[in-house]
Amino acid sequence: MYKKKIKIISIILVIAIVISGGVYVADLFLGYDAPEIKKLSDSNIKYTEDIKLTAHRGFSGVAPENTIAAFEKAAEYNFFAAECDVHLTSDGVWVIYHDDNIFRLTNGYKNIAEATYDELQEYVIDNGVNVEKYPNQKIPTLEEFLVVCKDMSITPQIEIKKGSKDKLLEILNLLDKYGLREQAMIISFNIEAIKTIRELDEKIEIWYLVEEITEIEMNECVNNNFALAFNHKKNDEEIIKKASGKNIKLCAWTVDELEKIEQLYNMGVKYITTNAVIY
Repeated sequence: MYKKKIKIISIILVIAIVISGGVYVADLFLGYDAPEIKKLSDSNIKYTEDIKLTAHRGFSGVAPENTIAAFEKAAEYNFFAAECDVHLTSDGVWVIYHDDNIFRLTNGYKNIAEATYDELQEYVIDNGVNVEKYPNQKIPTLEEFLVVCKDMSITPQIEIKKGSKDKLLEILNLLDKYGLREQAMIISFNIEAIKTIRELDEKIEIWYLVEEITEIEMNECVNNNFALAFNHKKNDEEIIKKASGKNIKLCAWTVDELEKIEQLYNMGVKYITTNAVIY
């Protein structure tokens, strides 16, 4: 009877979490629906070649996010860049995954920072868009991602979550190994990480990720030669145009509606990160 009560309580808690947590938690339990793919050529933008589309976590609208399959699809659909998220394992390997823990998209439960690379390879990606079409996908390394970028001619965009100075230098060295440093973009919410990258390389393109644009973020970009990548849902036309007026390169994330891309384009935003819009 006691075990039965625990099971009932657990089911009730899961239902409550799904209701309160919305789409994210529902996706965790029920899987990810493929979004409607839209074409930029169907918009009212006259010169669509002016817009640089980045595939968010690879082309996550057609394949599970941050997988080799998603990066290959981004290249096949001619995205300007493929974005990925990198973390360090406990034994110092840069791997690609968005969250700190692998449970959302895999059949395992491990904090990446506390797991070795070999331990992470024991698990497979079992959730994400169209996951049934891409069996046996594993958590890739940064180097595996760069091989795809090199072989399929797509720009790497690397979001750094954390990392010490020597490990950040390792990212630059990997880019050099594949001849990709000059075209690569390093992006992060972590201002100290990207300032370290700027110390190591005064020319590489760096994007400072922010939710909301303020004078503080604009000044950081001007002073450190950063571009500014912002949440399009949390910034109005006035602040976007103000940033544009300071000659800061602007990117909006994550934009899946043609009408919104048109609005941002008219405000001076030429870089768009998306799950579901193609050329």
